[in-house]
Amino acid sequence: MHSHSIRLLALVAGGLLSVIPSPRAAHAATPGGSANLIRLPPQLTGASQSAEVLAPGGTAQLSIQATDPQGSPLTFSWGASAGTLGTPVNTGNSSSQTWTAPQCLAPDDTPVAATVTNAYGLSTSALFPFSVPQDLSVNRQPPFTPSGFESLVNVAVTPQQTLRMTAPSVPTSADRIVFAQDQLLRVTFVDKYAGATHAFGYVYYDDLVARGYVNTQGTPDSADDTLVDANGNGILDLHEDLYGLAPTSGPQARPYIGVSRRCTSSFTSGGFQYSQPELALNANCTSAFLRQELTDARPGHTFEYYMVDVVGAFTPSATSPSAGFSDQGLFGRLPNLLEPRDAANNFMGLGSLVFLNTDDDFNVDTYRALGLVPDATSADPNGIPDYDVSRYDLRGQVRAVNPDPGITAADRTVDLGVIPGGRELVFFLVTAFEMSHNVDNGTVFPCLRKAANGQCTLHLKTPLSVFFSKAKWNLDQDPLGTVPTAQRNIGCNYSDSCRADSPQTSATACTVYGTSQKLCGWLDSEVRDRLTTPAYGGVSLPLEAASVPAPGNGNMPHALLVAPSTQPSPWMLGFEDLNGGGDRDFNDFVVLFQGLAGSTARSKVLNPPDAGCAVSRVRFQKTDVLPPGCEGLPTPSYEVATDCNVCGPGFCAPNPNPTWRPLPLLRGTDTVTVDVSDLSGNQLCWRLSHIGGTPACLPTVTNVSVGYELTSVAP
Repeated sequence: MHSHSIRLLALVAGGLLSVIPSPRAAHAATPGGSANLIRLPPQLTGASQSAEVLAPGGTAQLSIQATDPQGSPLTFSWGASAGTLGTPVNTGNSSSQTWTAPQCLAPDDTPVAATVTNAYGLSTSALFPFSVPQDLSVNRQPPFTPSGFESLVNVAVTPQQTLRMTAPSVPTSADRIVFAQDQLLRVTFVDKYAGATHAFGYVYYDDLVARGYVNTQGTPDSADDTLVDANGNGILDLHEDLYGLAPTSGPQARPYIGVSRRCTSSFTSGGFQYSQPELALNANCTSAFLRQELTDARPGHTFEYYMVDVVGAFTPSATSPSAGFSDQGLFGRLPNLLEPRDAANNFMGLGSLVFLNTDDDFNVDTYRALGLVPDATSADPNGIPDYDVSRYDLRGQVRAVNPDPGITAADRTVDLGVIPGGRELVFFLVTAFEMSHNVDNGTVFPCLRKAANGQCTLHLKTPLSVFFSKAKWNLDQDPLGTVPTAQRNIGCNYSDSCRADSPQTSATACTVYGTSQKLCGWLDSEVRDRLTTPAYGGVSLPLEAASVPAPGNGNMPHALLVAPSTQPSPWMLGFEDLNGGGDRDFNDFVVLFQGLAGSTARSKVLNPPDAGCAVSRVRFQKTDVLPPGCEGLPTPSYEVATDCNVCGPGFCAPNPNPTWRPLPLLRGTDTVTVDVSDLSGNQLCWRLSHIGGTPACLPTVTNVSVGYELTSVAP
């Protein structure tokens, strides 16, 4: 700190100190009436200023010394038009103070004033000049930590303090398939290992809620939701509308899902009248209701026989079903409710269709000619459906232009488009196959209505069964009742000889890695090898367990969700296509999902808040890299904004919609300086965005450096 005598007050710490005396002297009369006395203001005898040039937020020590010509006591006061003053330390003839610079300061500003006043009210002031230069080269971006970001979506902060783009999260349960953010979802056909013919699609859960099929219990979690029986006839409305079972009149009547009924025959069971199911009636709509003796499908009762109502029929084994076993919608052998919305189902369909036919075999037949589209090739099984998948869109409609005519490798993958975050998906498998009610083989007829004790009081006999990924929605009972329903070692080869009920003693079972548990395999070796090829993203299944949980309502689950711990993004669904579970291998139809979602990271505000400043220029430097072999693929884009917070008295909160300014940066390492004075904001942050891609080619941001300049603004 430098002291200066009164004769040197023009130069203080290398700068200019302005002295402002009281505007006029004071006059006073003597007691005897003599001439008025002249009172003089205090005189500054010294001043000091530790620095005139400060970095934003820097501090300077200030002091003044003064005397009063009349010898009266002095008082000192300090004021600042910008920046922040500390607590003054005063003596009889001096005062010292600390001043903290603002984030910016107008040129030639004298923001601090010290005033000394004597007992006669006369004062002298000194003004202290400062400058707060801006330096774009200073990096204001701290090392990357999760706490340094307002949001990280599909972006991970690594231990090396880099930003790695990540694949979107995958579901962990077939019973609740929902994504946190929007993502582009692709489905790839893996294998079909069954004598049945299938159609595969999905519905949005909230569409069924809106239609009134689901009681949400007033909670956002679907785990406690139940299916509704609004007409009180014992059959859940969803199941009733799948097969058109509601009567055409009376208190239990429901709107028909479709244009008009093919069959009008009805039946009475349990004191209620129902319509006979068109999907289980022949071309002549011959009545197919009877009462027969069947084994009880409840666990622990499978040795008990009882008389029970059964409705529906199987197709004749030697002839084509022609117009029979159809509800006359967009696709006759698909429940109208699961079809895409179309005039053919009176615009009441809720589904989207992924694969119209899952056959991948040596012949050109679909099961009993019940396939939605014909099997068009007898080529060896190769993981490609036996029809031209690309000819059809998700609505089941023939495209105006087929992007890939013929049956090619491209037909194994279907792009579902963007699945909105927060919208739950329920996948379904419609299976054309006939099986007996034989609990010794693990097969049962679907159950339409249950008594309070869980015993089925009305069975459905049909060649067309519907299985949902959400187990509680299925119609068939689980005759075994094991918990979990099934377990498989996903990295072990499937073998017919492996006993899933006693894998510890089965020679073909494999030990789950890191445990002593043995489980039977899931997929055969050819299919597992197929998954390792580039067409499937090189998926190698580890020796780990995958389980099918029991739903808790006595129904049979039919979907196994597999999310290998060694793979960051793909997940799989394997279906069991026999009512009652059959062999419970969950490999009758298998698909692989790959989610592609964009990545975004938004930094927190980089500059301290100061309402007297606005960000005028920003220097932004970044380095991003792609993994080897991914050269030429997109890298992140970058933006800055200067209104990233919204501030009020005593608080600041993130602005959900700041005004972003794109930065023209090249891939790799690049630097750009942009003028943002037109944005007039004082809360700077930055954002990166990446469109997403295959997990093996996602980029990493190794460094970001941000500098800025602030300009003083009028209050």
